[in-house]
Amino acid sequence: MSKSVPCPSGKRPNGRRGISFERDETTIDADAVLSLLSNDHAQGVLDELDEHPLSARELFERLDSSRPTVYRRLDSLESAGLVRSSISVRADGHHRRRYRVAVDRVRLSFGSDGVTVEATDRTDGERGCDPSPHS
Repeated sequence: MSKSVPCPSGKRPNGRRGISFERDETTIDADAVLSLLSNDHAQGVLDELDEHPLSARELFERLDSSRPTVYRRLDSLESAGLVRSSISVRADGHHRRRYRVAVDRVRLSFGSDGVTVEATDRTDGERGCDPSPHS
């Protein structure tokens, strides 16, 4: 049995009408994390996103994976709580979803009650976080 542990976040942009928005709290899905960390495509996405946020298109161009595979891994990583996305709206009305690593550290604990996954949320000042919208 594995447990999910909520991972509280720091202060984040959070306006429904603002330029950039994203979820405030990351919840880690232990079973999904274990599965994703053993997947080469998911590892590649996490490696690319570690330094700075990227769009799905930028990821597709950097990785040796098909476009559908990149999108599936992004969806899975976001659902598991390892990746967070935000939308940037340009002055001309076009928008772009950008993805970034949501956690700084993931710790697995093995005990009599199963596997527990704990994560440390990445704060705004750390690498991989881009609090300002891109034009």
